Amino acid sequence: MSNWQHHPRTYDELKELIRDVYDSKIFTSLHLSEESMTSMTSMVFMPLLFMGASPSFPSETGNKQRNRKNKLVHINDIIEYEKETPAREEYLKNIGMVYEYYDKAGPRSINGYPIFMSMKILSIDDTKKFRDMYFKYEEMRKEFEKNWK
Repeated sequence: MSNWQHHPRTYDELKELIRDVYDSKIFTSLHLSEESMTSMTSMVFMPLLFMGASPSFPSETGNKQRNRKNKLVHINDIIEYEKETPAREEYLKNIGMVYEYYDKAGPRSINGYPIFMSMKILSIDDTKKFRDMYFKYEEMRKEFEKNWK
């Protein structure tokens, strides 16, 4: 069940993430408008579509022995899926922000948003830290740029 655990980010990892978001190297789920956040997040970050999906039953092949073997193997998949369901649901509830570097975006977009076939996830706790640190960093950069001129 270790696959379904959030790994807290270190202070330095959050600092690097904040710099890259501020410098427009990263697209986050927080960039989506509030109206489109629930409907668009899984379209922009495609792996989200498959995180909660249940295994599908194998199709019939016409070969009775192979069909039997496929179904037996598949039953093990279903048993594992059911065992992991509580941990997976808890993990999904604790997602605070999804993000990825723009250079990993696919060649197409949807409603003006990039589409990613990979993503990284921050827990709700790390997202709160990220937001607090980001606003401080933003003020610091504005102050620096104002005094630089």
